[in-house]
Amino acid sequence: MQQVLDRSTICILFWNSFFLVFCSSIKAKQKSSKNCDLNMLQERKINRRASGKSLLPLPLPLIIFVLIVCVTYKYILPLKVEVIGWPSELSLPLNETNRIIIEDFFKPYDPCYPTSLPTTTYYRRINLRPLAPHRISRTNFTLWLEEQTSISFEKILENIGDSKINDLYKQNVAEGAVIASPSKDKPDYFYQWPRDAAITVNTVVSNLIGSDNAINLTLAKSIVKYLNNSAILQRIPNPSGQGVGGADPQLKGLGEPKFQVDNKAFEGSWGRPQNDGSPLRLIATFHFLGKLAKQNVPMSELLSHLDVGCLSFHDEDSLFDNLIRYDLEFLTENWKIDSFDLWEEIKGRHFFTSLVQLSATKLGLDFMRRSPDRQRDPLFKKLQGAAEGLNDFLTLEGGFLNPHKNYIVETPSNLNSRSGLDTAVLIASLLTHAGDSETPPQNLPFDVNDLGILNTLHTLASIMAVIYPVNHHRYSPRMGVALGRYPEDLYDGTGSSEGNPWFLCTSNAAQLLYQLIRKMYAEESDLEILVDTWESKFWTSIFEGFEAYPSPLFIDSSRGNNSSYRLVIPYGSPAFHQTMVSLLNYGDSFLDKLREHVGDNGSISEQFNKYTGIMQGASELTWSHSAFWSSSRVREQVLPLLSN
Repeated sequence: MQQVLDRSTICILFWNSFFLVFCSSIKAKQKSSKNCDLNMLQERKINRRASGKSLLPLPLPLIIFVLIVCVTYKYILPLKVEVIGWPSELSLPLNETNRIIIEDFFKPYDPCYPTSLPTTTYYRRINLRPLAPHRISRTNFTLWLEEQTSISFEKILENIGDSKINDLYKQNVAEGAVIASPSKDKPDYFYQWPRDAAITVNTVVSNLIGSDNAINLTLAKSIVKYLNNSAILQRIPNPSGQGVGGADPQLKGLGEPKFQVDNKAFEGSWGRPQNDGSPLRLIATFHFLGKLAKQNVPMSELLSHLDVGCLSFHDEDSLFDNLIRYDLEFLTENWKIDSFDLWEEIKGRHFFTSLVQLSATKLGLDFMRRSPDRQRDPLFKKLQGAAEGLNDFLTLEGGFLNPHKNYIVETPSNLNSRSGLDTAVLIASLLTHAGDSETPPQNLPFDVNDLGILNTLHTLASIMAVIYPVNHHRYSPRMGVALGRYPEDLYDGTGSSEGNPWFLCTSNAAQLLYQLIRKMYAEESDLEILVDTWESKFWTSIFEGFEAYPSPLFIDSSRGNNSSYRLVIPYGSPAFHQTMVSLLNYGDSFLDKLREHVGDNGSISEQFNKYTGIMQGASELTWSHSAFWSSSRVREQVLPLLSN
């Protein structure tokens, strides 16, 4: 810890030192005078009196010391003076949290500043880290961001089957089908994945209401076609199961990972089942219904303005009966079952899958609570049980919170071969805590301000800054870098060799920081952070000075000292604004890294080479454009908050 002495204390120390040196000088002079001739000494005294000189001359070191004291008193003492040292056990209040309150990071130190710390004895100032050594050219960055955001949304719409806005029907793409990528060879991504489709449509829903506060009917038409196509896919027998209408009460066919673009089953070998598709579709569907409710537009009224042909639903109730119900049934029957992760590589229980399942379950419960008849439905009670079980599994039983790791483990059963670090954790938090949903689920854990989520981002960035050479010129505690899926990744876009950074992973890192800013302002509460370099590892990339404080893990509680330190930044203070701006700059640095690798025409692939930075893998990956657009959109939402 670092100890700060106030002005009066330092003055006393200096004058005590001066007195000791002066006395020592006199004693030394007296000792030397004993060896001198008494008559000569008397003669010197007479001569000095006659010449006006002092009786005992001050030695040169003493004169220099006096000058140093004067200069120090005049110019240095008004500033903060720090002395490194650990506090004694009596200096810490017992069994309480010391609050380090900072109102302004750029305000000179004030020993009278209100804080629960003993400011006259122990206090180490915490400061914001600079965004160095790299600087973002704001003019070029803003211009590029606006252009790329517009291009990415156009690319999204080009990959959704809709004869009114593109010509995908010429390639036998069904109306409402979302293709993962137009790439058909090395790699062949010309399929529709329920997971990718739901994430993409959820992005489109976010843009449904225009700046004029009116519903964009073109986008609404594409969304409705997607919902209708989803109902068709639910009823297609496939290698995972029979689906809706079959004899399987567990509806295992809804766990099928992908389909042909013409809605035929994919019969090839694949990682089955993948149980995140249905809950993600539920999240997108409830998001859409929430938008309509906010505009006071019933589903039936909207459909009357859309020329979409024959549909499997005509209002909200029939949408529930023909689509939503089956996804909820599938969820309640299969949430305990092992499935493949979102990267389609590992079978087990995954944080991403479990969190989106919990979110969808809570959204389903909230929707059914609006109707007394639906509350009496047996499905309602099954959802309540699933919600309780999923919550316990995520927070207690699943092993995602490992006491030996300060980040969240994506797949605990695979810790024998991997670190557990995965950007899937970040994506799960973002998709389930969008913040702009009109019907957000209540009491959903692992929001963007969760320390486990933030530490996952920090650890991923720290490791990938090293393992990806394209990041080496940007290595800094608070400088965004290109992120891949997980550190041990071997997929290169077409085969297995060396993993690379992914556009969607890097975009999601930026979005996480932007959503953190939005949440902080929405809560209108003080920012409180445990000053601990292990538990609050993420915040050490924003602030410097945590290292000077003892961790709660190492405080000697056997002597009754259980104190801990919390940094408190009051809401609305200059320091709060400065911290939010720092987070914005950190987020921007991730997008600025992508600027180095996207195509000149705005094209974005799946990944880019970790050595050369050149794009590779599936071209115009829909999920890549969706992640980028979502990140830019949240950034646009927080800018007015910072300007105010």
